[in-house]
Amino acid sequence: MSAADGFNLAGLSALVNETEFGALFYQSALMANDTFTFVQQNGQVLTGAKNDTYKLPTMSSTATLQSGDGCGHNEVDETTFAQTTLTMVNVKVEGQFCPQTLEPYYLASTLPAGQHYSALGSLQANIIAEVERQIAKKMAILPYYGPTGSDTVTFANHWMKLLEDAYGINVGTTTPTSGGSAGTDAAGVFNIVESLADVFYNNADTAADANNGNIVVAMSPKNARLYFQNYRKLFGDNTITPSLQQLATGNYTTWIHPGTQIMIATQNALGTEGQIIATRKGNQVLAFDLATDATRLDLWYDKTDDLIYWRQRVKMGAAWRAINSSNVNYWGAAS
Repeated sequence: MSAADGFNLAGLSALVNETEFGALFYQSALMANDTFTFVQQNGQVLTGAKNDTYKLPTMSSTATLQSGDGCGHNEVDETTFAQTTLTMVNVKVEGQFCPQTLEPYYLASTLPAGQHYSALGSLQANIIAEVERQIAKKMAILPYYGPTGSDTVTFANHWMKLLEDAYGINVGTTTPTSGGSAGTDAAGVFNIVESLADVFYNNADTAADANNGNIVVAMSPKNARLYFQNYRKLFGDNTITPSLQQLATGNYTTWIHPGTQIMIATQNALGTEGQIIATRKGNQVLAFDLATDATRLDLWYDKTDDLIYWRQRVKMGAAWRAINSSNVNYWGAAS
């Protein structure tokens, strides 16, 4: 300091105010859980599933046109019953807080007065909100891909594993793109959806489903972006159909594939691997013992050890009602 300042502050440290805005936490970006909503709208959500395994029934019959000349009865047709397996898994997420460990830091100002902490004061809502965001991401990914990262739970029969193990429903395996310089490459996402749509339109039994809005395609937001880029390369910026106007304005949520009534929806969890799935509505199943368990976080204080505990426990499962090309097809790696 110069003498002109009138002060000699060499023995002081600059003031750092950590408390004024100390509880305005900035949270890093994290994938939102849109899996549950998607299945509610386009698949089946089953509740009351307390057992470990269930059999979901399917039924099909035959009808044979015979000559009607003369009398008699010649029965040749039959109804076939089959089953698909729904496997449940018990999942828990849990942790604990020791309020006393915050006392040496500025965070102590957020704690309640006194030493009998049964809560974390104004800090608690922030912490719980962040915990819930982290859990929601894992809950969105689990039915698609099973455990990820440091997860220790075992869940082998997730949706993608079931599809990868099936036969005759894989339309392509290469990494989705924007379609190359001309937009015509088969791996272009718009072209992939065309290929998936063709499977249903080329089947007399499912063509009406494709025409009547009973087919839904799920893809990641990244692939939705590639889809629009692929479309622009193929048809130009001046030929955007009304169904794609929302894509032109950056709304990658749901839209109708041009020339069809097939709905496309983004699924954040599919950003993990990038598969693109086309299925008849009602085919994708998500099961819970109690659906609200998937979003319920319990919090309690234990006087024995002065800890605040939290836990989320849910029993859930995933299945496809029917895995064949008449009901579900996908683009992505096959096992």
